[in-house]
Amino acid sequence: MKATLIDFGKDAAVYTIDGATRNELENKLNLFFGSQDLPLKKDNGNEKIYEKGNKFVRFLFGVFIKYFKVKIQIEESSGTFTVKLIRDMNLILSGGLVGLNASRKKFGEISDAFKMYFSA
Repeated sequence: MKATLIDFGKDAAVYTIDGATRNELENKLNLFFGSQDLPLKKDNGNEKIYEKGNKFVRFLFGVFIKYFKVKIQIEESSGTFTVKLIRDMNLILSGGLVGLNASRKKFGEISDAFKMYFSA
């Protein structure tokens, strides 16, 4: 299984992954995000949401409460998967400007770890 970064922004990263079946990819996604302490919260086939923390408590207390959410979109084309990682948090859920910068930094770290994990 090999991951290649094809697009990266502040709130999204797009990878192509080949050399795997759909089940292998989904299992590896769950293992990776589990190791990042982001359990699977929602699975709609081609869209998955991995989330840590409580959204409501984060909204009330801001940056003092840990909360992080990543949405994954998967598309398949002739044996190659396109996986889009999206930092699915607005300014309020990020905990203001301080939390926004911290969540973008964490997203960058997860994106780098994702590429290394899927290339190994």
